[in-house]
Amino acid sequence: MGLEIPALMGLFGITSVFALVGLVLAGWMAWRIVAKAGLPGWAGLGAILLTLTAVGTIVPLVLLWVFAFMRWPRDEPQQALGYATASGGATVPPQVLPPPAMALADRRLWRLTGALPGGGALALAVDAAPGTYVVTGSPAAGAAELSVPDPSLGRPHARVLVAAGRLGLEDLGTPGGTFIDGARLLPEHGPRDISAARSIRFGAVEFALSRA
Repeated sequence: MGLEIPALMGLFGITSVFALVGLVLAGWMAWRIVAKAGLPGWAGLGAILLTLTAVGTIVPLVLLWVFAFMRWPRDEPQQALGYATASGGATVPPQVLPPPAMALADRRLWRLTGALPGGGALALAVDAAPGTYVVTGSPAAGAAELSVPDPSLGRPHARVLVAAGRLGLEDLGTPGGTFIDGARLLPEHGPRDISAARSIRFGAVEFALSRA
């Protein structure tokens, strides 16, 4: 009997130590949960005090339940980015959209449509393939030459440039002159953008500029 009493006291002592450790851990968890939820400090202190009382023994369980099932602010960015939640709580990334298709190059032709002073219609087609054309009064000797058979044009007379879907024009200093919407273009002006021009005149031959 004398040996049983110290054994019981030792058992009660160990139980008390475990109970104390459990209360401290419960209080610490209550404080962490309250802090993580963004509540003020006094709420955390109150949670600890309730945890250390007999009534507060169920408080950690309640707080742990809230902690497990409530939505935390850090979950919001995933929702904002389109993440979905599958069954079981797994996070499913949003579907990645395919990149947009590359824009097709503008392959429309520039057209110069006019009439020769002696009669007869004349149409010149300009595309981006050569990049540079020479306007001349002599018969065309190649695909990069635009022939306007009229004595008012020089040989060569002007240079037409095509780049990035735009059209440029440069005068080469011939006496007949080059005109853009009625304004004379001189060699010292260099190449000028005529993409928005309506009429071009080489010497005495005037053309309407269009695109199709």
